[in-house]
Amino acid sequence: MNFDMNACWARAIDLVRSNFQLLVVIAGVFVLLPSIATYLLVPDVQMFLDPTADREVIAEKLAEIAGPMLGFGALSLAVQFTGYGAMVALMGDGRPTVGQSLGTGIKTVPSLFVVLILFMLMYLVGGFLIALPISLLVGVGGVPALGLIAIFPVLLFVVWLMARMSLVMPSLIFGGTLNPFKGIAGSFRLTKKSQWMIVIFWVVLGAIFVLISLLFNGVFSLIAAVFGGGTTSLLILGTANGVLGMVSGIMLCAVAVAMYSQLSGPSAKSVAETFE
Repeated sequence: MNFDMNACWARAIDLVRSNFQLLVVIAGVFVLLPSIATYLLVPDVQMFLDPTADREVIAEKLAEIAGPMLGFGALSLAVQFTGYGAMVALMGDGRPTVGQSLGTGIKTVPSLFVVLILFMLMYLVGGFLIALPISLLVGVGGVPALGLIAIFPVLLFVVWLMARMSLVMPSLIFGGTLNPFKGIAGSFRLTKKSQWMIVIFWVVLGAIFVLISLLFNGVFSLIAAVFGGGTTSLLILGTANGVLGMVSGIMLCAVAVAMYSQLSGPSAKSVAETFE
């Protein structure tokens, strides 16, 4: 089916309105709380997020806490994957309970980790293959500045790859499979016909989210600065970042569900309900 941006966005808004209270609860537990915990439990988190901080000092600190950071990061990511999966399941045509949605979210976590690894591999291989001929031309031509040209096709490839894989989670959940390869194949199949329209759609949404996050975090960073660098400051920053993650997570899940429903067509259940 053809992709309609306006219809997709309208359907996403409708899904959020219909499930708002439950979505807020799930996002609060699985997105907001991990964000606050990260700010309070990870040492020197402010320094890592400060763009003006000394890169050498950051590298030394990261080397000291690399092991615990990886473990904590993986746990935090698993918790957030559970929340995203639960929100996607909750907004499906099956109308599951919160418990069923959470169960679905938990089941999809291992598959999503595999999908993430596969995405990184495709990104590395694809980016290398795109940049290689340009790098060879730069070497032959002797103009290093031309190497900057490679950034744009690689960036375009990454955005394209993210758009093509944006329906992996609903493909896993609504497709009734935990096979990450089938999830990726399903996402590629659904996004094939309107892939460039979908790329544009996600780029526009991404730009809006980035702009809002910069403004939102900027305001709360100033508020946190008033309290210095203590626990109160970290709590403010963690809460602000978590709230932003909640809103963006809810909307991205809703958009993914709306896009999946539009491109895959109505489910058998929804068609049956139409004639009841």
